[in-house]
Formats: sequence, C-alpha cells, structure tokens
Amino acid sequence: MELKKLSWATVVLESNETSILIDPLGAPIKGQDRPLAAKLGEPLEPLVSLGTIKRPDAILVTHFHPDHFDYQSVLDHFGEDVPLYLPKESESYAAKCGFKNVIGVSPNEDFIVNHVKISAFYSVDGFGSPQVAWVVNDGAYSLVHCGDTQWQGFWWRMEQQYGPIHAACLPVNGPILHVAGLSAQSSLPACLTPEEAVEAAKILNAKYLVPIHYGTFNNPPFYIEAENVEERLIQRGNELDVNIKILRPNEQLFLGDTIKQSAK
Repeated sequence: MELKKLSWATVVLESNETSILIDPLGAPIKGQDRPLAAKLGEPLEPLVSLGTIKRPDAILVTHFHPDHFDYQSVLDHFGEDVPLYLPKESESYAAKCGFKNVIGVSPNEDFIVNHVKISAFYSVDGFGSPQVAWVVNDGAYSLVHCGDTQWQGFWWRMEQQYGPIHAACLPVNGPILHVAGLSAQSSLPACLTPEEAVEAAKILNAKYLVPIHYGTFNNPPFYIEAENVEERLIQRGNELDVNIKILRPNEQLFLGDTIKQSAK
C-alpha cells in the first residue's frame, strides 16, 4: 500500500490500482463568515489541487467540516457520481451538495472496494459533529485515518479490532478556536495535541505515526494552532519509541519501505 499526503488532512491510498481518497481539500475554504463556522483563514501554503490525482474508486469523509470535505473541488474534478462514504448522519448533507452516489456508514460497519476492506470506527469531534475514523486494509497493510479527533477512549478497541496497524494518520495541531455564535467558548484543544497523538499511536501500536492536520492554517484569535508541532512530535516520539513519518505535500510513504518525493 502506498500513502500519499496532499494537503492538511487529505491523503490518497493506492493498492493494486485501487485508489482511495480521504478527507478531500483542494481549494481555500469558503463561507468562513457564516455563524458557527470555524475561521481557519487563508492557507499558509499552497493547497494541492485534487486535479493532480486520478479519479478515486472511493472517497472517504470523516466528517462534513469544509477543511475535511471540500465538496466543490470533488464535484469539479470527479463528478457527482463518485462513490462517497461518510457518517450515516451526514448522508442528507452530501445529497444536498449534489452527490448522487452517497453511502452512509456507522462505526463497526465494513465494506469492500475492489480488494480493499474499509471499516468505519469511532472518532470524537471537538464540536459534536458526526465523525468516524476510517480503517483501510488491503490484505497486507492496514492504515487508520482519524480526521480531527480529540483524545478519546477508543484507541485500545481500535488496536484490538484492526491491528496490526502499519500507519496511523492522526491530527496533531491541538488548536484553540473561537467560534462566533457559540453560547460559550472553550480554552481546550479542539483536536489532538502533538503529545496526545504520539500517545495514541503508542496505544495503537502503529508502525508509523503520520501527522496530519497541521501547518496549513493559523488565524488568531479565531484559530490558534499549537506551537512547535513537529519538534514536540519528535521529542515525544523519541521518549515513547514511536516512529514519526512527516510527509510534506505530495510525499509518499510505501508502507514497510521508504518515503519518496512525488513527481507531481
């Protein structure tokens, strides 16, 4: 299995000609001035266009927040009939966006895309939106993608049900958000901090922790990313003997092998 990181939390998996796209983001986020919208701001680095990859056999969406589900870019590049899997509670939202091939999935449900087995599992959204983690297994390697989950107690069950896990794509930027329209604001991180991500990868017994969801957005005072993310990841990884694999946009990880730079 080959893992390629695009931007933010967007990754592409390739296995024997089967292509799986997870949490697509390919253009700056629109509508950030709406009530209850997170104001991530403009990207601090160029976003990788979804037009640089081939049409996937399936798209997996952990949750419908616009930095994880750029529906317009998906429609523009892959069309309304691309197979789209997302939390069961979000089926109607995807249909309203214009998609015709929407499959809602609940935790502990499995399905097959060609030879690849995909499972939905529990994930915890920082603002209570429906969210799942995705577990992708091609018969040789297994990968988990946890969207922008907070710390939660399902790590042990995930490892028991789906291990061995060869790569864990985990959010790491521990942001503090101020969201207009909420009755009260939180001073706690809305997703995993670097140290929490390493702890989770340790419990998952993952061969690699692949950090996602950091470095692209920082928009104080509305969206404040944790400081020194990579340094903290490496330090805690060394302390817990967790292998950190930092992927830049368009870099690839061949599970069980090495990283190489994409030609795109």
